[in-house]
Amino acid sequence: MELELLNYKASIMNPALKWIAPILYLTALAMLVQAYRNYGGIFKQAMLMLVFTLSVGVLAYFFRVGGDLILPNFKWGESLFYLTFVVLNIFVAAKFLKVIREVD
Repeated sequence: MELELLNYKASIMNPALKWIAPILYLTALAMLVQAYRNYGGIFKQAMLMLVFTLSVGVLAYFFRVGGDLILPNFKWGESLFYLTFVVLNIFVAAKFLKVIREVD
């Protein structure tokens, strides 16, 4: 038995999330850009890395939506950019760990 709410093609969640996700991405991007402008030093470098990482996440999202709505042959971009997104997040986490160790 499948719940109607979880059905990809019939659920209202699918189109709702396609509108909510880019709004959240852009909100986070705006906040990170503001932090990048307001702070300096290592924190500024980390914010730049996060801005770049989030930009890659936005690209992955647009490949997802584009693959669903326009060109299904471009779904490979979603996987490629999400994989890049995860790898970049690992680098950002390593940077933050390094900063934390230096502060201690």
